[in-house]
Amino acid sequence: MTMLWIWLIVILVAVLLEFNSPLQLTSVWAALGGVAALILYLCGVDLSIQIIVFFAVTFVLIALTRPLARKMTRFKKTPTNADMNLGKTGIVTKIVDEELGVFRVRVENNDWSATTENKTILPVGTKISVLRIEGVKLIVEPFEEKTPAAVN
Repeated sequence: MTMLWIWLIVILVAVLLEFNSPLQLTSVWAALGGVAALILYLCGVDLSIQIIVFFAVTFVLIALTRPLARKMTRFKKTPTNADMNLGKTGIVTKIVDEELGVFRVRVENNDWSATTENKTILPVGTKISVLRIEGVKLIVEPFEEKTPAAVN
């Protein structure tokens, strides 16, 4: 009779974890494994077999359904208009905070807050290249024009 309660608790805990998990489909498989083990208990099957079946059912269900769950919960990044600035060049227009390494830049007639990877201030008038966007701030580096290789 003790195993009846243990399997019921395993099922209940797994279901409660599933309902309280922000990432769905994390413990439902253990609940179903617990149901399989509970059925075996009610049929009088040995405890070691119940435990083996519990783990086997849980892992088989994970293996079969996890790829589907991942596909369903994968979020596609939607590019924004701001992403069009990646790789573009601009110019430093104003120093905002020297301690934080924040300054303003103009990229294609748009004014942005910007910083460098190592938070160094670039002087006003410095030509920059946009590396990436973090929140509403551009991460930039000084723009270096590439000179064509010398031809022999």
